[in-house]
Amino acid sequence: MYDARQVANYLLDCAEDRGVVLTNMGILKHIYFAHGWHLASFDTPLISNRIEAWEYGPVIKAVYDSFKVYGAGPITSRATMMDLDTGEVTEARADFSAETEKLLRSILRYYSGFGAFELSDLTHVPGGPWDRVWNAGDGKVRLNMEISNESIRRHFIEQGKTATVQ
Repeated sequence: MYDARQVANYLLDCAEDRGVVLTNMGILKHIYFAHGWHLASFDTPLISNRIEAWEYGPVIKAVYDSFKVYGAGPITSRATMMDLDTGEVTEARADFSAETEKLLRSILRYYSGFGAFELSDLTHVPGGPWDRVWNAGDGKVRLNMEISNESIRRHFIEQGKTATVQ
């Protein structure tokens, strides 16, 4: 598993190479879709971070916090992480396997054709993982409304029966 900030930086690098602009909302949705398809394809999580249900869909707080300075504008920097042993802050980077790189590039190629709010709509499908947490029985919004990996995995397996990201 990777830290979501490492995935964010990889996607941002690929997006820049392709001339694609990503916002905070856009990068969050791309990571969510990559995580979901990774769970469905390999039965293992892509990221170690919690995914929470927020108003505009699934959010990984560490990624959101890294890029919130951009508001709804394009992200022009990369996320950083602190080495807990040395206290040094560096760009969040990882050596991804070839299959993970292929998946991430496929996710970017497919989902970059959607605007941030269209991506948000895709995460709001009735009965989907976000919907089941956000619209839970009592209708009250609570802090830290976590979306489980199992719920995401099941959803993307279902999605995979009718669509593919190639």
